[in-house]
Order: sequence, then structure tokens, then C-alpha cells
Amino acid sequence: MKIELRFQSTKLRANKDASLTVSGYVNKTGQLSNVLGTTKRFKEKIAKGAFSKAIQNAHRDIDFLAEHNSKLILASTRNGSLELLEDEQGLFISAKIASTSWGKDYYELINSGILRNMSFGFRTVKDSWKSLGDGLYERTIEELELFEVSVVKDPAYSQSSIAARGIELVEEVEIPSNVKLLNKKTESSVNKNEEKTNNMKTEFRYVKTKETEAAEKRNAECRQVEEYFRGEERALQTLQNGSQLVPENVHQEIIKKLEETAPVFGRARKFQTVAGSLKIPRETSTDQAGFVGEGQDVREMAISIGEVKLEQKRVGAAISLTNQLIHDSATNIVGYVADLLARRVGKTIEKSIFTGNSAEEFRGIVHDKEIANVEVANINSVGVDQLMDIYNSIHPDYLSGSAFYMQREAFNIISKLKDAAGHFYMQNGFVNGKLTYTLFGAEVIVTNSLTATNPIVFGNVGLGYGVMIKGESGLQMITDTKNALSGTRLLVHDMYCDGAVFNPEVLAKLTVTA
Repeated sequence: MKIELRFQSTKLRANKDASLTVSGYVNKTGQLSNVLGTTKRFKEKIAKGAFSKAIQNAHRDIDFLAEHNSKLILASTRNGSLELLEDEQGLFISAKIASTSWGKDYYELINSGILRNMSFGFRTVKDSWKSLGDGLYERTIEELELFEVSVVKDPAYSQSSIAARGIELVEEVEIPSNVKLLNKKTESSVNKNEEKTNNMKTEFRYVKTKETEAAEKRNAECRQVEEYFRGEERALQTLQNGSQLVPENVHQEIIKKLEETAPVFGRARKFQTVAGSLKIPRETSTDQAGFVGEGQDVREMAISIGEVKLEQKRVGAAISLTNQLIHDSATNIVGYVADLLARRVGKTIEKSIFTGNSAEEFRGIVHDKEIANVEVANINSVGVDQLMDIYNSIHPDYLSGSAFYMQREAFNIISKLKDAAGHFYMQNGFVNGKLTYTLFGAEVIVTNSLTATNPIVFGNVGLGYGVMIKGESGLQMITDTKNALSGTRLLVHDMYCDGAVFNPEVLAKLTVTA
């Protein structure tokens, strides 16, 4: 994981008692740093509230270190010896240093005034940029993930020690390509003096890039659809049956909504096609290479390639809206339709990925006889041994990206399992502001699409399950005679797709036999 280190000349104080307690500001929010970067120069500030959010959403312990050395821990949030707080000035720490040999040494260095400066390591979650002119940019870090804070003597030395230990350190921050701002006033450039830069009133304009042009096109198409839904005269593509097709980019937004609504659909491997069928190759040969003597022929292996054939199946949902609602609505109709249809279609697709077992559905994971299967008599008998059997069914090479998918009842039971020390096997924490559960280090996702017979599926869906999506699917508005007489418009989202397991080695399931 790449991290960034930042140093600010703030003073760290040692308390005048025997408690080995120190306190001070790590960073003053809202204040611009010195010029950073070499090839691209920029100044940086931490937005107010960024540290508070990082502390609140921290899903790991934050340590107080000496010179960014993870082996020299002085205090930690783990045992409450490190307290972090963002106040009106910035990030303030109070640390009770552990009375280890190096802890006492570094406390004496702080107390004697040799070490007074603070630094911190972080990962940027969200930032924004603007040009100050003359090749200089200003960066505002709005959200971050805080890893550690350190007392340092020399910030250059601390970076060198980090690099020497092999930690991947961000030394050059990449400035986004679409932050290309031109100064319309040619009579003066931005003075490098910070005060003059801040007070200077200068007009800027964005230079269009491929990314901004694509975004503008997408927004224009969304506005076009919304205006049409509101009854305005807009010429969209008209089909022979009188329906109207929503532009392709809006359809892609609906696909994204499907992925948000159905996580397993979002993780499955997608195969886009314009045909009605698709064959996914799959090696079925078990021949292996072998050692041979000098002068002997190497073994000629037989290769056997099977296939998983996907045939288009239609899945969809429809919403009927009155003309009065469409005309009088003050909401974003495109967003409303995309969300509602995506929820309905997404849940149907997710259920079919897991349990589909008919000619009109996908071939569900739980009905594939080649994936690993762990059996229990009833759901209440599931323990850590059975869960480890499921986990160990997947080769370690495929564990990265694997996840547990659990029915609600199974989740409620497994979340209460504890080890001999009374610690829960299932852990939880916040990642990017979202509550996330993990079991044996793998993410846990709760779904209502699994059944009581097969309440748990585990594995790497992206490497094991394929979904074919035919490119002609879309959102339509039907305005035939029946709708015209009733004063309604029928909004239909349908898509042609299919899904099946193409690599059973990366998936496993739990089966309740009783």
C-alpha cells in the first residue's frame, strides 16, 4: 500500500510529571504547506474535518511511532495510550509513552528539546486541485485514511528510513490531467509570494480533455431523456412499435445501478456481446508435465478444451407512471427510473446467479455439482470447523478477492461464534465510510437471494462466474394506444443475458441436509 508522509513544523511538549506523557499538534488544518513535488510543484492543505472523519472511520489501530519506524511504537489507540482529536486548530495528540527502553529514550529526547517536530503517514481518499498559475497547483485533501503519527528530528531522514525498509512511499503525487487551467489575464503571473497569491483575483477556465468531453456528452444525454420524460419535444430514437430507446450511456448507468444493488452481479465477470449466445472456453485436461532424462523426448500432452455455453435470456421490470406525475415531478426522473428498475432487476439477477435452476434463468452456483460442497445437518450446527472447510476448499492463489455470501439467518448465527478467549470470529469495521464484515480476513456479504438449503457461498466470483450481457438491452418508454387512452406511460427496462459457472475451482458452498 502506498502512503504519503507529511511534515509540519509544530512543537511537541512533554508533561512535567513522571507519566511519560507528551502532547502537541501534528498538523494545522487549512494552512498551506511549503512547495512540494519536484517535477510538478504544488502546495497542500488538509481540509477542516478531514482528520475527524479519518479518526471516526479508522478500521485499524493508529500508532504513535518514532521516525515512522513501525518497530518503535511509543503509544497506540489500541490500548488508549494515544488520543487523537481534531479541534479548531488541527490534529492534536496526547500520548502516554510506554515505559520500554526505547520509549524512555525517546521521551528524554522529547523532554530535552532534541525532538520537537511531528509528521504523519496517510492515504488520500478524496482531494481537489486548482491552479495557482506559473506551473504551481494547490491541493486540498478533503478525506484521508490515517495510518500513524510520528515524532521526527529530520523529515528527510524519516523518508529515507521508510524507503530503506521497503515501504512503498508516494514521493511524487500525480496531479490529475483535467486540472488544466489557463489564466485569461496576461498582464501578470502569479507571484510566488503566498500572500499575493491568495489575494490575487484571477479568472481561470478549464481546458477540455477527453474525460471532460465524455462527461459533458453523458450529462447532455441524461438531460435529453429527462426532458423527454417530462413531455417536452425531443427526438429520441423511435422504434417501429412506438417505444423510445434511452441513449446508451444512460443504459450503462443502469448497469452500474444493477451492480450496486446486486454485489454478486457486480463482481461476476462480464462478457459483452451483440450475438445471442457465447461460448467460454474451459480446459478439462488433467495431463501434467514431467521430468525426462537427457536425450529423451519430453512428454506430449493431450489438450482437452471444454466450453460453457451461454444463451440469451430475457430479464426485465416495468413501471407505469401517469402523465400528471411525469409532468409535475420535481425529481430527477432518470435517476428515479434507474434506481427503481435496477433494484427490481438486480435482485432478480442476483437470485438467479445463486439459485437459478430453470430454462428461463441463469445456471445458479448452488446447483453446480463441480464446486466444493460442505454438508451439515442443520444451520445451527455450523461451527468454525465447517467454515474453515469451506474456506480451505479454495486454493490460496484465489483467496484474494474471495468473499462469503450469507443468508440472513446463517449470518446471525455465525456472527455470534467466538474463540476460546471470547473473541468473535467475525470482525467488523468501517471502510470508506461503509460498515464491512470480515471472516478469516474475507469480506462477508449478506443477501436474501440464498436459500435455507444452501445458505452460504464462498469464493472469488470474478474468477469463477461469467455473465453474458447482450448489447441491445435498454430502457424504453411505451406510448401505445392503450397508454394514451389511460393517460399513462409504461417504462420498461429489459436486458438479454445469461450466466453460469466457468471455473468451479474458485467457489464453494454449504449445504444443509436436514
